[in-house]
Amino acid sequence: MVDRSVEMIKLKRTFLLGSFLALSIGTYSQELGLDAILKRVEEGNPEVRVKELDVKISEKAKKKALKNLLLPPINFSTEEDWEIVKDEGIGFKELEAYIPIFQGGKMVYGYKKAGKALELAQENSKLAVYTWQEASVNQYFDALNYRQQKEITDLTIDALEKQRARLAGLYNENKMIAKSEVLKVEADIENNKAINLRNIQKERAAKETLMQLLGYDLDKKVTLEEFDSTQYLESLGVIKKIEKPENTTLGKAESLKVDLAEYDVKIAKAALYPSFYVKPSHKFKERVGDQLVTKNEGMVEVGFSYRFEWGGTLDSIDQKKYALDAARIKYDNNIAGIELDMRNKLGEIESLSGQSEAGKKRVELLRENLKIDNLRYSNELVSTFDYLNSVNQLRIAEEDYYKVQRALVLALIEYQNLYK
Repeated sequence: MVDRSVEMIKLKRTFLLGSFLALSIGTYSQELGLDAILKRVEEGNPEVRVKELDVKISEKAKKKALKNLLLPPINFSTEEDWEIVKDEGIGFKELEAYIPIFQGGKMVYGYKKAGKALELAQENSKLAVYTWQEASVNQYFDALNYRQQKEITDLTIDALEKQRARLAGLYNENKMIAKSEVLKVEADIENNKAINLRNIQKERAAKETLMQLLGYDLDKKVTLEEFDSTQYLESLGVIKKIEKPENTTLGKAESLKVDLAEYDVKIAKAALYPSFYVKPSHKFKERVGDQLVTKNEGMVEVGFSYRFEWGGTLDSIDQKKYALDAARIKYDNNIAGIELDMRNKLGEIESLSGQSEAGKKRVELLRENLKIDNLRYSNELVSTFDYLNSVNQLRIAEEDYYKVQRALVLALIEYQNLYK
C-alpha cells in the first residue's frame, strides 16, 4: 500500500509539473526589439507581401514576352455546318503557324520593356519594405513611450496614496490640517489614474497596430525591448557619405521610369514599319461541295502587312516623345532632390544623435531627482505641487527622449535604405 501511495504522489507531481509547463508555454511572451521588428517587416507585413506578388506578376509578364518573341502562335481550326459534322465528325481541318520575321522591333522592345518593368517592381518592393519599417518604428516607440509614462504614473500614484494616508490620519486624529488638503491629494490621485487609463489604452493600441504591421495576430503576447540609441549607433559603425544619388534605390527607380518611357517611344515608332512574316500551314481536309475531302497538303506563305493611320500613328509617337521628355525632366529634378535630401538627412542624423545623448542624460538626471523628491515628499519636505511638478518634468523629458530616438532611427533607416 505504501509503494502504491508513493507512485500516486509521483504521478500527481508529474501531472502538475506538465500542467505548469503547458500553462507557461501558452502564456510565453516573445521578446521583440528594433532589429527583430525591422526583419519581421521584410517577411510578414501584408503590404510588403503584396509587392512581392507584384514582382512575381512582372516576372511572368517578362517570361510571357520572351515566349511571344521566340515561339510562333499556332492555330488549329475547324468549322463546319451541322450536316457535315454529323457525317464526318469533328476534326482538325488545318494547322497554321505565324512566324514574324520583322515587326520594326516591336516584339523585341516589348520584351526589353517587360524586363525594365520587372526591375522597377523589384525596386518598388524594396521601397515598400522601407515604408512599412518606418511605420512599424513609429508604433514601436509610441508603445515604449506610453509604457514608460505608465511606470512614472504608477510611482506617482503610490507616493500620493502614501501622502493621502498620512494626511487623512492627521485630519481624523486631531484635525490639525484642513480637510481640503486631503481632498486635493485625492483629486491628484484620481487625475493620475485617469492619465494611466489613457497610457494603458495608448500602449495597447500602439502594440496592436504594430502586430498588424508585422503580420502577427493582434492578441500575440510580446514584450517590447527597451531601445538604447548609443548601442544602436555603435552597432551601425561609421555612416558613410553617399556620393552618387543616381545609384541609390530611389535613383534607380527614377532611372527605370525613363527607360520605360524610351521603350514606349521605340514601340510606337515600330508602327511606321511593315511587318514581314512566314506562315507555314497544313490542310488535313478540304470542303468540296457538301463533303470533306482528305487533302494532307502543306504549304509555306511569305507575306507582309502594313497599317498606317496617318495622324494617329504620328501623333502616338509624338505623345510618347513628350512623355519621355517629361520623364527626363522629372529624373533630373528628382536626382537633384535626392542629393539635397541626402545632405540634409546626414546633417539631421548628426543633430539627432547629439540630441539623443543630451535627452538621455536629462532623463537620467530627472529620474534621480524624482527619487529624491519621493523621499522628500514622504517626509513633508516638499509640497504636493512641487512633487507633481517634478513628475511632469520627467514625463515630458521621457516623451521628448522617445521622440528624438524615433526620429533618429527613422532618419538612419531612410538614409541607409532609400539612399544606399
